[in-house]
This record gives sequence, C-alpha cells and structure tokens, in this order.
Amino acid sequence: MDGRGVSATEDRVENAARVRLSRSVHVFWRESVRLPWRTLRKRWRDASLARSGAGAPVAVDETTELAEVPFAGRFPPPLAQCTVVAAREYRTKPHPLSVNSTTTERMHYEPHVVRAPALTLEHLVDHYWHPALGLLISREGQVWRHSFLGPFQEGFLAGVKAIAERRLPDGAREHLFYERRMHAPVIEGEHLLVANSDRPNFGHYMLDIVPLLHLGAAMRAPMLTWTLSPWQRALIARLEVPDGLLREIRPRPVFLKHAVASNRLSGVACQNAHPHSRQAFEAILANVRKRAPAIDTPPRVLVCRGLANSRNLLNRTEMIEAMKRLGFAAVQPEKLGFDEQALLFAQAETIVTEFGAALANAMFCRPGTTIVEIIAEGQHDPWSSHLCAMLELEHVVLFQRQSEEALAAPRHAKDSAFTYVVDVPKLLTTVESLL
Repeated sequence: MDGRGVSATEDRVENAARVRLSRSVHVFWRESVRLPWRTLRKRWRDASLARSGAGAPVAVDETTELAEVPFAGRFPPPLAQCTVVAAREYRTKPHPLSVNSTTTERMHYEPHVVRAPALTLEHLVDHYWHPALGLLISREGQVWRHSFLGPFQEGFLAGVKAIAERRLPDGAREHLFYERRMHAPVIEGEHLLVANSDRPNFGHYMLDIVPLLHLGAAMRAPMLTWTLSPWQRALIARLEVPDGLLREIRPRPVFLKHAVASNRLSGVACQNAHPHSRQAFEAILANVRKRAPAIDTPPRVLVCRGLANSRNLLNRTEMIEAMKRLGFAAVQPEKLGFDEQALLFAQAETIVTEFGAALANAMFCRPGTTIVEIIAEGQHDPWSSHLCAMLELEHVVLFQRQSEEALAAPRHAKDSAFTYVVDVPKLLTTVESLL
C-alpha cells in the first residue's frame, strides 16, 4: 500500500517439472558430448606435452616456510607472512529440540569447542594463478597449500593445460608441469588475491572472501579477482571498496610477480566461522539499509534450495504448503537481489531452511534469531552449525533419517541424483514449539 516491495511471493520458488526437464537435457548433453570431447582433448594434450620433453613433477608445497613478521597495516614483504587476526575459540550448544544424526557425523553436533582459524597474509613471488579453483603454481610445479578448497585432489589439476598426466610402470600416475607451454600475461606489483575460483560458491565467497575484501578496502591495498558476477558486484558495492583498488581480470591463467595469498582462500573460515568476520557484514548491512529501497520482508521465512542442485527434497511442495499454514513464506534466495537477501535474513524472526550455502546469509541475522535447519544424514559438513553458534543464534538441527543405500550416494558430485524426504509432521511440531 505504501509502495514498498514484498520479498517473498509464490513465484520465488522454481517450477519443479520445468527444472527437472532442463536438468535432464543438461545431463544428456554433458554425458554424451561435453565429457567425451573434453576427455579426447585431454588425452591429445597429455601426449603432446609428453613429446615436448621433461616436465617438473607437480606436488602440493607443504615444506616452504615463509618468514613470520608482525602485521603493520600493509602487506608482508616478499616470502614472508603475517597474522592479521588471531585465532579464536567458542563453544557449540545443541538445542534441546534438535534431532541428531545416527551416523558418525553426530559428533559434530554434540557440545564441542570450535577453533576459528587466524587470518593470515602470505607474500609469494613468481607464481602462476589459474582460475580453476584459484590454484597458485610455482615455476617448479609446486602448488601453494592455501590456494585450493578442502583436501587436495588430483582432479584439481585437470583444468591446467600445461600439466600432463603420465602413467608409471607400476600403474601409479604422476603429473608434470611444462612451464614453456604457459603463455600467461605477467602482472606486476603486489595484489591481494580475493578469489578462490572463477565459479565461486556463494557460501565460500561470503565466509572466506568477503572478510578479505573488507580487509583490503581498509588497507587501501590493490586486489585482484576473476570476472565478477552481478551478485558479487552488488555485494562489493555495499562494502564500499574504493574505486581502483579491485582489478577484475578474465578467467585465464596469469603470472603474478607478487601474489599476496591468505589461508582463507582454502576455505578454513567457511568451516569454522570467525567472530571477526561480523565486522564486514555489519558494514555491508548498514550500507544496505542506508542505500537500498525500503523492502517489506516476512518475519517467518522458509528457505528452499534450487531444484537444479543436489540434495533435493522429494516432498518440498508438501513442506511448503504445511509451513504456509504457520505463516511462512517460501523463498529461494538466489532468485532475490543481494540487498533483498540481506534484508530478508536481517529482519526475519524465524527461519526454516534446507541445508545449503544460502545459510551464509545468517551473517545478517540478529542475535537470538531462530534457525531450524533440515539436513539429510551423511552430510558430514558442520559449517552451518559452527556459524550459528558463533552468531549466537537459536539453532535447531533436524537430521532426516537415511537408508544405507542413500548414505552411499554422492553428496557433492555435479548432477548428483541424491534426494531425500523431510519428516513434515516432525518439522511442524518442532516449529510450533518454537513459535
């Protein structure tokens, strides 16, 4: 009536039939055309590189020790590192209404101490930076240990065209780096790297990269990123990064004379959220409220995953209809603008959510906000539990029971067919008790 928009409407949840048809076509194209063609090209490239001479063995650099220097408000000198924010500890406190997993992952949801890692800056010299997972590779084929997400996998190297795979007589495989095949432009000067992939995951970007952007802006330090998506540009605008500090480059390999990396590029802050990160999101939310149009948002929100993702709920429609009776508006956050997402979480009183990256928006929630999280057993990924504990939210976890067959299915694989069902009566009973 007063001209303000409403953030959650029925069209904010995808049409299931349309999405499943689109996904089936995509899987067919990927399996029948793209993967065979990519495999053929890789075999041809490996053979071509092998004929060109000896390459440098590729390995993760676990031995190089950088000199430790105190943080003085600027980048550490070459081949040195500094600690900008010290590590912190806090405790989790399971909610009495939570339903824990029956698998070994239950230990992650019992009371324990969370060790949030420090934020470090590491000044490397003469490294190639690759958009696939943000790999930093030296001329000697050493992969910097803080330039990839999670445990290292050989598959991370598949996107580096100057690396060939070779079978050894004993059946093992080795990877060789052929620097002379690198035709990468050189970037001079010191730059803080604020991208760990050319295809960023929303949750990782929010919890790992945003604090780095906030730090770089405060330091007035040059920063380097792959081409940004619209939602990233909207977020950075709310961080008020000064013009000229952040340089976007195309997602192509480059040679960096001075790369300033961080342990945060490896996803450690996403797993164990650090209280210091709240400063960045408080600044973002303040600017959203100051600059964005006024938006009405529902006090009770049901956050749904996109149907094109894995971990799909088979009875999502039933859940949406049941939660509507309690006054919940169903929303897919990725269908909202960035400002709208921030205000949706900041103004909500109770949020029921499927497990997923959208919960990183909890960084905008007020302390004490009620979060009910629906997780299928076998996830083994307690990042959201740690985040809610750090933010002092009222966090209820409802694990959904899974069969042994379902637990054996892949959870993060692209186009995974993993599905599960939520216990709607239990969900309703739990939410009614909280309300």
